[in-house]
Amino acid sequence: MRNRRSIVGMVLLTLCCACSGGGTGPGDGTGPVTSIAVDAPTTTSVFIGSTISLVASAHNSSGATIAGQTFTWSSSNPLVATVSSAGVVIGVAAGVASISASIGSIVGQNTVAVSASAAQLSCANVTPLALNVGDVHQFTGLERSSLCINGGAGSEYALVAFNSSLDTGTTVQTVSLLATSTVPVVNGPTPQLIGGGPRVSAQLVPRDIDFEMRMREMERRELNPRFAAARAWYAGRPRPLSVPRGISAITNLPPTPVVGSPISLNGNATSACGTPQPHGATIVAVSTRAIIAVDTLVPPNGFTNADYQNFAAAFDTLIYPLDTLNFGAPTDIDSNNGRVLLFFSQLVNQLSPASASSYVGGFFFSRDLFPLTSTATLAACAGSNVGEMFYLPVVDATSQYNGFFKDKPTVTSQVYATIVHEFQHLINAGRHLYVNTNATRLEESWLDESQAMLAQELLYYRVSGFAPKQKLTWATISTGANANGAQLDLVKAYLVQGLGLLNSYLLFPETSTPYSNSENLQTLGAGWQFMRYLLDNTTGTQATFSRAIDNGVVSGFANLSNVFSTSLPALASTYQSWAIAQYVDGTGVSSNPAYSNPSWNYRSVLPNALSLTSYPLRIRPLTPAVPVSVALRGGAASFIRFRVNAGLTAQITPANEIAASTLVTFALVRTF
Repeated sequence: MRNRRSIVGMVLLTLCCACSGGGTGPGDGTGPVTSIAVDAPTTTSVFIGSTISLVASAHNSSGATIAGQTFTWSSSNPLVATVSSAGVVIGVAAGVASISASIGSIVGQNTVAVSASAAQLSCANVTPLALNVGDVHQFTGLERSSLCINGGAGSEYALVAFNSSLDTGTTVQTVSLLATSTVPVVNGPTPQLIGGGPRVSAQLVPRDIDFEMRMREMERRELNPRFAAARAWYAGRPRPLSVPRGISAITNLPPTPVVGSPISLNGNATSACGTPQPHGATIVAVSTRAIIAVDTLVPPNGFTNADYQNFAAAFDTLIYPLDTLNFGAPTDIDSNNGRVLLFFSQLVNQLSPASASSYVGGFFFSRDLFPLTSTATLAACAGSNVGEMFYLPVVDATSQYNGFFKDKPTVTSQVYATIVHEFQHLINAGRHLYVNTNATRLEESWLDESQAMLAQELLYYRVSGFAPKQKLTWATISTGANANGAQLDLVKAYLVQGLGLLNSYLLFPETSTPYSNSENLQTLGAGWQFMRYLLDNTTGTQATFSRAIDNGVVSGFANLSNVFSTSLPALASTYQSWAIAQYVDGTGVSSNPAYSNPSWNYRSVLPNALSLTSYPLRIRPLTPAVPVSVALRGGAASFIRFRVNAGLTAQITPANEIAASTLVTFALVRTF
């Protein structure tokens, strides 16, 4: 069998040497190598653990073989097949791999298919796997085609199938498993509440993630191409800045604005750089770090001037130091002595229809960091307010727009959570745009949102007195000295939203992922939890790492790889360990720190905080009568439970003997 693929190079040298010998016999060719053939003398199929030999030959442009060449051999997938320097291929696991032989840039390839033999697929010919309770076993080699499990005196397992592809799109990998001699589990660990304390009465209405997704994608689509122009404007901008009267007034404010001053702001939340919608507002509070502006058309009986002054004071003393410590300092393109403008407007309230099941609690819009007016050489953003700011809702006591903002204490708590969240977005965008000038784009939305959700959690720690890596349980945060309304109010204000997002992920772990450009509730919940897991399982000061992410010059996985000094394959492995922790942590089954969440016992906190009856992680059974077939997105996992009764040997095999892609990892946890 012969399968020849070539990469043709060195064309000029080939032309000058083409006439020097035209023979096609073995080894009589001369001139430069222009192609390589990789041949299998007998077969390109090999059983797991067995070998075949491939032969490479080099050829010139006439097809003549050139003797005496040394080849570099490689495998496209060493998890399926490896190859030696002599071209000897060893089957590792079922699948296909491309085996290459190269000389410089000239490459030849052949495809090798690896499968299990009939004998290998029989449990009679292997020693069945025997695990202790708490052991976590990763499938390798033949186990991906046939895993035999010793039931011992009766044992139970959780099998975690995880798609380790770092693919932020919608590509899926299919997992289809069959089992013999398995039955449903009868023992724990089972999801259960840890009692003893009061519970938060109900979940909060979730944020409208679709709105945020559309905004973040709009930013990246419309604003990333304007990076170079914005930087050129920033470097040459005059001081004080000046903008057309009546469109934007942040940059026309004096360094310390006077309370009562009028201001005009573009409040359009559905267009980045087009169709400005100027809205009149009044400066009602000025502090060291904040300027509070209130829309002139807000409903009556809402926040008072004293309330707005409290927001400014809290921004100065609580939120600004918290976010700048953990994410970095904001830019100051409007030159108002480092102040951020907080625009309270009914425009935010109006973004949520009365019939909606979720609400927009406020937003930051990266367009406000871009120049307003184009020149002959610079593209600008006509919708920009040209300053660091974000948009916040107001109290709507009579439900003029909807019912989400009628209760003043609730809206107050929502505003604080929104400020700390959106301030991270502002810092992230500003630093990618004007500070880290080697960056070429805004941060990927899934990582940006993970950082913003982390900011909300950090606010909870700051106001509650707790800290990361304390392995908090519901009893810890709600009973004893903490059994008071104030502590539960803090849980509801700053923690429940994140836990609600995490709950959405746990309900759908097979179709949800912590990294998706199609951002949704599940991505925010999983992304926040993974960021917490990653920080907790990294040695060093956590703020150093979270700050480095916002200061990255690359984005997404490359950013995480740089910040945590890890390769992309190692990062994928970390995601798998995090997925295993979804089941293992909080059960007492395993003491391996790789499968632990050091800050939270989610099995304890999440059900109580959300008034659920159990831990919501979706579990699939695997029995001879109930096989498993599931399509997993990158970063998604399936959690599969089964029991092997005493004296029996169970077998797990892929359906139709078609093994899952090696991108799918399998980890078996003995739970009983």
